[in-house]
Amino acid sequence: HSATSIVERLGISGTNLLYRWKNQQVESAGPVGEVLDSRVVELEAELRRVERERDVLKKALIIFGRNE
Repeated sequence: HSATSIVERLGISGTNLLYRWKNQQVESAGPVGEVLDSRVVELEAELRRVERERDVLKKALIIFGRNE
């Protein structure tokens, strides 16, 4: 979910408050919070890569499916 969609769902104005809450939680969790935060970034990047691969495979299936 994007920060904007979360803010809208929670009914708060602006994303600054949301980011401040997040940073406070990460800081209070110490090194574990930082590790988890960096892991989330890694997983989001991997998800984007896998989604791109999926989209390419879907297109290939359509192209090769037409030739049969």
